[in-house]
Amino acid sequence: MGETPVRVCPGATLQVGAWSRTAHLTSVVPPTSTGLDQHHRREPNVIIKNVTVIDGTGGADLPAMDVRIADGRFEDIRPSAADPARAPSGDDGEVVLDGGGGYLLPGLWESHTHLTGFAMSLPEAERLPHIQRAMAGYLASGITSVCDLGGSVTQSRTIREAGRVGGTAASLFFAGPVFTSVQGWPLSFHGERSMAVEVGDVDEAHRQVEKLLDQVDFVKCIFDGKPRGGERLPLAALEAIIQAAHGAGRKVLVHVATGTDLREAVTAGADCIEHSFVPEDPADASEAEQIAALLAETGTLYCPTLVTWEQLGRSGDPAYLDELVADGISSAEDAAAIAARPFWGMPFPHHPADESQTRFDYAMRTLPLFHEAGVKLVAGSDIAMAMPTPGSALLRELQLFTKAGLPLSEIIATATGRAAEKIGKRDVVGTVTVGAVADALLLDADPLADISHLIDPRHRRAVISSGRLI
Repeated sequence: MGETPVRVCPGATLQVGAWSRTAHLTSVVPPTSTGLDQHHRREPNVIIKNVTVIDGTGGADLPAMDVRIADGRFEDIRPSAADPARAPSGDDGEVVLDGGGGYLLPGLWESHTHLTGFAMSLPEAERLPHIQRAMAGYLASGITSVCDLGGSVTQSRTIREAGRVGGTAASLFFAGPVFTSVQGWPLSFHGERSMAVEVGDVDEAHRQVEKLLDQVDFVKCIFDGKPRGGERLPLAALEAIIQAAHGAGRKVLVHVATGTDLREAVTAGADCIEHSFVPEDPADASEAEQIAALLAETGTLYCPTLVTWEQLGRSGDPAYLDELVADGISSAEDAAAIAARPFWGMPFPHHPADESQTRFDYAMRTLPLFHEAGVKLVAGSDIAMAMPTPGSALLRELQLFTKAGLPLSEIIATATGRAAEKIGKRDVVGTVTVGAVADALLLDADPLADISHLIDPRHRRAVISSGRLI
C-alpha cells in the first residue's frame, strides 16, 4: 500500500482518507501477523462511532451504531449513545474513530484465484515478490481475505508467513495442489506438478488426499467433462476425496465444465461449484432452472466466476477495454498497458473465446434464476488477464453481479460472509458480528444504494485487518 500501518493510542489526530479522526498517535509499529490463525496479536482496542453496519449476512443494515474491537475481534455492536456524555471517549487507552455516519461492512473476499498464475510468465526469482505485491494490493482494495484454489503448498506457506511478518497483505487461505485426472486440466496446459495431483482411481485418491489434508485449509478438485478435454477425474475418485476431506473437516470445491459435471459433483457431496457451466442449448433457460433447483435443495454454494468468461470471451477486443474504463475498473493508462501484454488477444487453451462468450452470456442471463431459487452465490474472479490488478478482477465480478440484476445486499453477502462459509470459516470471519475476526471496510457512501460506492476507491476511508487500522 506504500504506507506503514500505524498503531494508534490516545492523544493526536489521525487522518483517514478525507476524514479527521480523533485518535492519539504515539508510535509507528509494524504489526506482527495476519490471517485467521494469523489474526491474533495485541493491538489497541478500537471503537468506531456512528456508522451504519452492513454485517455480511444479507440481513438488514443497522444504522447509527458504535462498534468496539478488542484483541482483533468485534467485541460489541450497539446503538450510538444518544447522550454525548455517555459516548466512548478513549480515556481507557482505546482508539476512538468518529465514523461520521459512514458504512462499516466486512472486508471483501476473493474466493477463487490462482496466485501462481499471476507470476508464471516471470523469471522464477521474480515470482514470489510479484505475488507478495499482489497480496498487498488486495488489502489496499479492501479485500482482506484471499482463497488460492490451486498452487504449491510450500509457496502458499511462504506467502502466508510473509504476510505475518509484513502485516500489509490480505490473509491467505489455500487448497494446495488441485486433484485432477491423469494428464488432466490444468496439467495439460502448464505441466507444473506442484500445482496438481493426478488421480486415476479410488485407491490413488485415498493415498493422495490423506497426504494433503493436514497441510491445507480446503480441497479443490477438477471435474471437467468438456468434449476434447481429456479424461475426467473418475466419479468414484471424486467421491472418495470428498468423503475423506469431510471426515477431516475440510470443504471441497469442485471445478466443473458441463451441466452433467455439476449435477454429479453435487450428488458426490461438493460444497461449492466453481464456474458457470457450458449450456447444452444457450437459448434454453430450463437447464439453468433445473440446476438452480438442485443447488438450492442441497445447499451447495455456486461461484460462477463471470469475469473469467468475460475476459476470455473478449480478449483482444479494444471495445472491452473501453468498457472497463467507462465502468471505472481501469484507467486509460491501464487499458493501454493491458493491450500491450503478450497474451492479450491470444487463444487460451481449453477455453475458446466463442465458448467462453457463450458461458458468459448464458450465466449473465440466468443468474437471477439462481438468486430467486435461493442458491447461495459466492464471488470469485479466477483470472485477471484483462484487469489492471488482481484485486480489480474481484471488483469487476461484483459489478457484473449488479449488471445481471442481483440485489446489492446479496452481492455484498457473496463477497463477505458467504465467501467465508465456502471454506468453512463463517463462524469466525467474514461478518461484522460479535466474536468474529475484525476484518472490515469503512466507506463514506452507502454500498446498498450504488455498487460504485463499494468499487470506487474514493469512497474507501479505511481498511481494518484483524482489528488493525490500515
